[in-house]
Amino acid sequence: MKSILRTIGFLVLSFVVGWGVKKVWLSGLGRWIMDRLGHPELASHEMADEASARIKDVVKLVRDLTSGPPKLTVDHREMPAVPQWVRTARDSAEMLLAAGTLLKSLADFVQEDERLRRRLGLRSHRPT
Repeated sequence: MKSILRTIGFLVLSFVVGWGVKKVWLSGLGRWIMDRLGHPELASHEMADEASARIKDVVKLVRDLTSGPPKLTVDHREMPAVPQWVRTARDSAEMLLAAGTLLKSLADFVQEDERLRRRLGLRSHRPT
């Protein structure tokens, strides 16, 4: 019951604070502040809606931070014993896959760059 009331309270708080920010943003004070900051175009209804949405995100973040750590379930089953060479082989394979992906991306970039240079009639980076 306490968590339900807390959730409802934060929901109402986010709407009230969002409404308040929107009202201040569109008021004469808000327009004056935006003008002093050098961005009078920000004192519009669209920007007030955006600021209100960001304030609601901040209230949600505060709610999440104050809710405490999440309850984690721990699986107490033991992992089957695996020989060291299997773990080494798996780690080596993952590193080779990562290196291969990086090299392939680099080769594709250079190939596409050369193709674009030929199409635009630019000089190639290839040494002569």
